[in-house]
Amino acid sequence: MAQKPKRIELQPWQDPKAKPYIHLEGVSKDFGGNMAVDAVTLSVYQGEFFSLLGPSGCGKTTLLRMLAGFEMPSQGRIYIDGVDVTRRPAYDRPVNMMFQSYALFPHMTVEQNVAFGLKQERTAKAEIKDRVREVLRLVQMEKFGPRQPHQLSGGQRQRVALARSLIKRPKLLLLDEPLAALDKRLREQTQFELVSIQEEVGVTFIMVTHDQEEAMTMSTRLGIMDHGRMRQIGTPNEIYEYPNCEYVADFMGSINKFEGRVIEDESDHVLVESEEAGCDLYVSHSAEAPVGSQVKVAIRPEKVMIATSPPEHKRNGTKGIVKDIGYLGDVSIYHVELESGKIVLATQPNLVRLAERPVTWDDEVYLYWRAENSIVLTA
Repeated sequence: MAQKPKRIELQPWQDPKAKPYIHLEGVSKDFGGNMAVDAVTLSVYQGEFFSLLGPSGCGKTTLLRMLAGFEMPSQGRIYIDGVDVTRRPAYDRPVNMMFQSYALFPHMTVEQNVAFGLKQERTAKAEIKDRVREVLRLVQMEKFGPRQPHQLSGGQRQRVALARSLIKRPKLLLLDEPLAALDKRLREQTQFELVSIQEEVGVTFIMVTHDQEEAMTMSTRLGIMDHGRMRQIGTPNEIYEYPNCEYVADFMGSINKFEGRVIEDESDHVLVESEEAGCDLYVSHSAEAPVGSQVKVAIRPEKVMIATSPPEHKRNGTKGIVKDIGYLGDVSIYHVELESGKIVLATQPNLVRLAERPVTWDDEVYLYWRAENSIVLTA
């Protein structure tokens, strides 16, 4: 008896029937002729952890402030759970915001800080007590209720700010660089804790950050912004492995790019002739690239392999001289100069100690990579 094929479950953003929980439609913000946000359309689904990523001044924080109601759009509409909130003030939206500075009241205890929003709404004392206890347990701060903010570490203050943001059970929680004030080790630990809390409470999170690693680790999807525009929206894997333009490829970490001319454009591959690379570049999946067009082929450093003898195939293989080695503990980055003068980066895991390695400075080496590990950039 033949087995039925397994049904692939679509994510909400892949399902045309799914309704977005947060929807921005052509949203723009003009500050006296300076377009901070330019015609952004974005759909975020219930329970997502969505990140807005981009350099300083790209418009991501302005977009977050418009979602919060602290800024009003110059054009466009904002919908939360199907309701148009475009002109509603911040206090009349089912939204809470966690600020980068945490903005805790210094004269109040942890419990008083967390309870503040419920007291403003004149919630019953018994209910406030129960909800404060519940949310402090969630962020593992139940033992610190009587303390004041100055008696807490940076990580503890961050948890209190998160508890205060969650206690009113908002439909949407906005996070503005929530981990920026923490040291590297604590930031890495807190990333996973924040994701676990988000999954437990089920609240939709939208986070602003300029840290690529942070966004990749925490997000279901992310949007890359540049000069007020949304350049690409996708899962961390899609954004990193399949950038839709050179800007996104560069922004999401180190990448090697070779200029060349398309000499074959078939349904299953593109072949690019590149003097800069010193070889023909065979790409097994690509955007449409007509024969004769000038393109760039991009390969991430960790996809580039190093050998001391020539590879079997001439395509996707070149040679050069090791000019520098950057030792980072778990990996090393090799800077290899090709005959064209192009410097190629190759990242290799440190499986053996530095002194035991077969490749060192000034060695002639061969670089090669798989056809499926490169991508053609046409934009």
